[in-house]
Amino acid sequence: MRITGNRLIDLASASTSKNQSAVATASAELSSGMRVTTPSDDPEAWLAAQRTKLHQALSQGTGAAVAASRDRLTVTDNALASLGDVVSQVRALAIQGASDTYNPTARAGIGAQVQGLFQNALDAANARGHDGEFVLAGSASLTAPFDTNGQYLGDATVRSVPSDSAVTAGVTIPGSALTATSGVDVLPLLSKIATALSTNDLTTLRAALPDLDTAVKQVSSARTQAGSAMNVLDQATQARSVMEQDMTDAISKFVEVDTVSAASELAKASQALEVSRTVSQHIVTVLAPST
Repeated sequence: MRITGNRLIDLASASTSKNQSAVATASAELSSGMRVTTPSDDPEAWLAAQRTKLHQALSQGTGAAVAASRDRLTVTDNALASLGDVVSQVRALAIQGASDTYNPTARAGIGAQVQGLFQNALDAANARGHDGEFVLAGSASLTAPFDTNGQYLGDATVRSVPSDSAVTAGVTIPGSALTATSGVDVLPLLSKIATALSTNDLTTLRAALPDLDTAVKQVSSARTQAGSAMNVLDQATQARSVMEQDMTDAISKFVEVDTVSAASELAKASQALEVSRTVSQHIVTVLAPST
């Protein structure tokens, strides 16, 4: 098969075009850092990256729910801490007022203090989260869980969020933990103590002292539950952070270029382009007299 001069020029031109395209591709990848930007670049890698991005988005959605629940538990723990302080103060005042060294007037003064503490306890028990919901209300979180007498109006429902793909974690402490179902009715007990002190009812006051011990333990137990729930969420957040970083690294491997490799490919493509240009020019020069 005879190859004409024009054919040689066409071949040289095609080689130069091919190498120019290779240089352009390598240069674009190196400057953008991306090897795959459309499905046609590498269908398999593009699809794998999209799947990983979807899993990452779902994980981030779970993370947002966990973060919100963690904030709610922090508010809950603060409320229970305040309530625990009040119960301990009331216990100390009740023991003081139960002493025979106090007269009715002095006990009435202590009763007024306890009544004020009861209002503080009621405020703490009706604490709201950052979303405006009552944190101790169970599922009825849009209604104050404790009425003016300290009676619980909510339920025992515990909300949960997925801490990972297979495990859910409880993220609320219902106010039922502060009722007789878990020991004693804590808030009504404080009101009862205030009334007994104010009316000089020593029999009721002294009989209620063991219940105050129970109330102290009860609030402490509720705080322990909140702390345990926060620990579970913190561990889940740490694990998810590692997993999401792994997914980010995987996406990078699917669609991003290796800088060193891309630079090497650009250098090779540039060298090949220079060679093809030189060859093309040489062919043109050699064949010029005969055309």
